[in-house]
Amino acid sequence: MLTGEIDGYLTYYDIDDFSDPWKEPEMVLLHHGLGRTVDVWYGWVPILARHYRVLRTDYRGHGRSAPPRPGYPWSLATLAREAKLLLDRLAVKRVHWAGESLGGHVGIQFANDYPDRIASLTLCSTPYRYTSDVRAKARHWPEQLRHMSVKEWYLHDTTLRFDPDKDDKQMIQWFADLVGGTDPDVMQAIYVFSPMWMSQTCARVSKYQHLSCILANRLSLLSKRRRPCTRPSPTPASWSMRTPVITFF
Repeated sequence: MLTGEIDGYLTYYDIDDFSDPWKEPEMVLLHHGLGRTVDVWYGWVPILARHYRVLRTDYRGHGRSAPPRPGYPWSLATLAREAKLLLDRLAVKRVHWAGESLGGHVGIQFANDYPDRIASLTLCSTPYRYTSDVRAKARHWPEQLRHMSVKEWYLHDTTLRFDPDKDDKQMIQWFADLVGGTDPDVMQAIYVFSPMWMSQTCARVSKYQHLSCILANRLSLLSKRRRPCTRPSPTPASWSMRTPVITFF
C-alpha cells in the first residue's frame, strides 16, 4: 500500500515484483476502468508479477486516491498526465500499459501524448461500442446517479454487465461492492464528459495507420471471456512503430 502526492493530490498505487532478484524487470502498468480500483486486477498480478514489476494505481476519486477538488479538469489528457507524473515520481522511463475500458482510453491518450514513455499497449474492451439500446440507457446514467447510490445504480440493470443466469452471484456482488465505493459525483463527472472522450478516442484510433496486432500467449491466459484480436489494430501516427498493440474483446 503506497501513496504519493501527484499534482497536489494524494494518489494510491501498488507495486508487485516477484521476478528473479538478479534481473531488472520491465514495468507493467495496469489501469482500471470507471468505478473500479486496483483490486480489479487480482487475477492478473500473480502471473505478471513473476516476470515484471507490476504497477497499479487508483484513478482520481477512485478507491484510495483522493477525490478531486471543485473545478478539476476531467479529461483523458488530465488522467494521462497524472499517470505520467506518477511514473516520473517512480523514475520509470517506459511501461507496458494494460488498460480496461476507460483505462484503455487513457492508455491511448498516454501513448499519443507521451510516445517515448510507452513500450506496449494492451487494450481490454477499448474502444467499446455500445449497442443502440445501451446508448439510450446510458443517456440516463448521470440523472440516475443523482437519485441512486452508486451501488444501487450498478445493480439496477446487471444484464448490461453480466449474465445473471450464468455468472456467479457472489462475483456480481463483489463488483457491486467495489464500484459502489466510488464517489457518485466522480461517476457523474466522468459520464458527463464520456461522450467526448469516446468520440475522441474512436476518432484517434480510426484515422491512423495500422500496426499488426500481436498475439500474447501469456496475456491471453489471463482472460476467460476475451481473446486477443487477430486483425490489424489501428495505431496513432505519433506512436513508435515498434510499439506492440494488443486488443481484447
